[in-house]
Amino acid sequence: MKRKPVKSASRTFEVLELFRDRREPLRLNEIYSALGYPQSSTTNLLKSMVIEGYLNYNRKTRTYLPTLQVASLGSWLYGHVAYGNGYNWLIDELFRKTEETVVLVTQNDLFIQYVTMRTPDHPHKRPPNPGEMRLMLDATAGMALMSRMRDREIDKIYRYSNYYELNPDKAITLEDVMSRIRWIRHTGYCYWPEHPVPGIASIAMPLGNSSHGIPLVIGIGGTTERLSPRRAEFVEIMRETIAEFHHRFPQDYRGDDSSDESEEFAIAAE
Repeated sequence: MKRKPVKSASRTFEVLELFRDRREPLRLNEIYSALGYPQSSTTNLLKSMVIEGYLNYNRKTRTYLPTLQVASLGSWLYGHVAYGNGYNWLIDELFRKTEETVVLVTQNDLFIQYVTMRTPDHPHKRPPNPGEMRLMLDATAGMALMSRMRDREIDKIYRYSNYYELNPDKAITLEDVMSRIRWIRHTGYCYWPEHPVPGIASIAMPLGNSSHGIPLVIGIGGTTERLSPRRAEFVEIMRETIAEFHHRFPQDYRGDDSSDESEEFAIAAE
């Protein structure tokens, strides 16, 4: 049984994500056509977002556009994560040394979420959007995060992912997961040759520390053609740069092993 999100909340975020992707003012018909919503409910939703100050409505052009109030909601978080703890230095340094997409990733319930990133100018890339989420079982960074957990915690993530139909037809088995986890624990990094996105490869390493108690992973991504031949080189660069990051920005590292196994995941909470 898959738990469905609250429709009104889900649609509000989908509207904002549509603007993120289009990056231009949109008319009512463009919004409900793109998202497949009924016209009447879309009209009511957009009016509510205008009243609350999250959308601007231009009567002359009959178009909508997000206001700066939307950007302000999470502006404090980027500054805290990227600058306050030295993560911006880490991202910039890895970007300078590899010239590939560098991402900072965190756990969000049964998913990973991309917090911030830097992308190169060259065309050999297919980066995710900041804030985008993916199932932990289906991501290099997710495997890296789980490698720092107890086996029982990993089993919970796997069972909940199946229960809520997030891992359709058990696309990856628990045996496959644990086999990958054992390799990551042995090597200290995750490299997934058969990446879910064809032609794309990534390398992820757990940082061993957290933001507000939420574990973090650093990753490098790019085309398989570029990353595969330089895999060993990039792994060494990541290890050295992370070690320097820990030296430059000493923090109170709290590993995931300290988590309370009795806690349930938010998606499963009644």
